[in-house]
Amino acid sequence: MTAVLLLTVAALSSWAPVVHPCKVTIHPQELAVEFGGPVILNCTSSCANHDKMDWEVSLQGLKEEGKGWISLNVASVTEWNFQPLCLVKNAGPETLKKARVYVYRFSTPAIHVPSEIVDGRHERILCNISSLKVRDNISSNINITLSRGGDILNSSYSSQLVEYNFVPSLQQDDGAEILCVANVQVGSEVLEKSTNTTLGIVGRPYNISISTGHMSYKAGANLTVTCKAEGKPFPQFSWDLPSEAQVEFSDSNRTIIIREAQRSHNGTYHCVVRNVYGKNSASVDILFEENSHYWIVALVVLVPLLVAVIFGGVYLFLCRK
Repeated sequence: MTAVLLLTVAALSSWAPVVHPCKVTIHPQELAVEFGGPVILNCTSSCANHDKMDWEVSLQGLKEEGKGWISLNVASVTEWNFQPLCLVKNAGPETLKKARVYVYRFSTPAIHVPSEIVDGRHERILCNISSLKVRDNISSNINITLSRGGDILNSSYSSQLVEYNFVPSLQQDDGAEILCVANVQVGSEVLEKSTNTTLGIVGRPYNISISTGHMSYKAGANLTVTCKAEGKPFPQFSWDLPSEAQVEFSDSNRTIIIREAQRSHNGTYHCVVRNVYGKNSASVDILFEENSHYWIVALVVLVPLLVAVIFGGVYLFLCRK
């Protein structure tokens, strides 16, 4: 009798419906949110009929529910270990699904350059991230890179600081743009922030040259001599001249104008260029040429004299015989 009852129960059990647990899905599956930022999550259930869907969350948020789904909107996440749970209750066991939320703080990198970058002097550029935290100080995969015009100057890994040591050139580096890019892996997502700055280099004068329309001149000619140079700050100009007579200065002392030049203006024109970081100089020689009529006068005087000497010599020679 007992055996018959057991067989009957087993047969009835084989026809009873099997209750499967609901499949619960949260979207997005993984989320990185900055501390204090908003979070929007949506939980869906594969069960057509369920007793209840809800969120178990430690922060106040707005919930909205529909058939087979429930959403959560938290305006400001102020917990580092924020882990909301989606709960689904039906005829079977309740199902829980934990959201994977990575709360982080990641400051924009800052570039530090000296207040004064001097040409030819050893200088250093730093870039750092002042604030970096993911969940409860979970170590992050961080990379910081300093670059210029697409060329990498230096990089650091697993460090919040990178530096670049160099000797600046006023001609090559003034006005150059330096870019600092920081990448941090938060969960499966790579976050990126960047900043840039423009270098301002100072230094003594360079590229100094003198131009003149005449390397030689004759009496009465008009001469113009111009000195050119670059520097930062822009330099001042001064001159050492063969003669200050009838000399005019213009264009902030960069140009000399001589009207009706004389023999006294013959010689070396020396331009001195200076600023607070040093000085430089250049020189040019301008030569005086005798006018051609002086040679004519000389010939008129010398030729008769020479003829007289020759004839006198011949006469003396013949008289001695």
